[in-house]
Amino acid sequence: MKDKLKYLLLLLLSVLCLTVLNACGKDDSAAEEEAALDSVSASMDGTVTAFTGKEISVITSDNEKLTFDMTKAELDCKNGIIPGNKVTLIYVGPLDGTDTGKVRLRKIITTDDNAGLLPTDGTKVISPSGDAEGFHSGKAGYDEPDSGTEVEEKTETVTVKSPVNVRADAASQAEVLGVLQGGATVTRTGICDNGWHRIVYEGETGYVWGEYLSD
Repeated sequence: MKDKLKYLLLLLLSVLCLTVLNACGKDDSAAEEEAALDSVSASMDGTVTAFTGKEISVITSDNEKLTFDMTKAELDCKNGIIPGNKVTLIYVGPLDGTDTGKVRLRKIITTDDNAGLLPTDGTKVISPSGDAEGFHSGKAGYDEPDSGTEVEEKTETVTVKSPVNVRADAASQAEVLGVLQGGATVTRTGICDNGWHRIVYEGETGYVWGEYLSD
């Protein structure tokens, strides 16, 4: 009986040792992989223009507009990231012009502090965890259309191509709130299924026909 207990004890100790060794090996491999990536990583500075929670778009100092998959990126920020923030992107992989398909974004860094901006301006932010479900939005520009049409959520800066009426709902018969002139920039907060785009207009929600806006 004692021999059997000794055997079982030795077996358990062996399994425990193997588990610890495997865990250490995985940690070492992960550290080695990160060190290898550090040695070949590149960086770029830019200004955030848009994000969806899975992607982040920036405009660089060379005036290039780039969009990156950020699902595997680490975020180093204070109180989230919003359009207009200056960021440094750490990445690996070849960047072919504006094609970022082969690029892996590793880290997004900003020293901009967005504290106090969220409750009043209706801006969505990327939480430090990168969780899209953690977005916060205020009222201005994010109301659901009375017409009931589905809206794809956005937060991005766009340019007005030519003069266009801003309406109170995503429908051609809706009340006209005002007119946007060509060349004006606005914050687009959503794209409606019926072709209308939701925007922030003078501190409230407005809608314009999508063909009048350009990225």
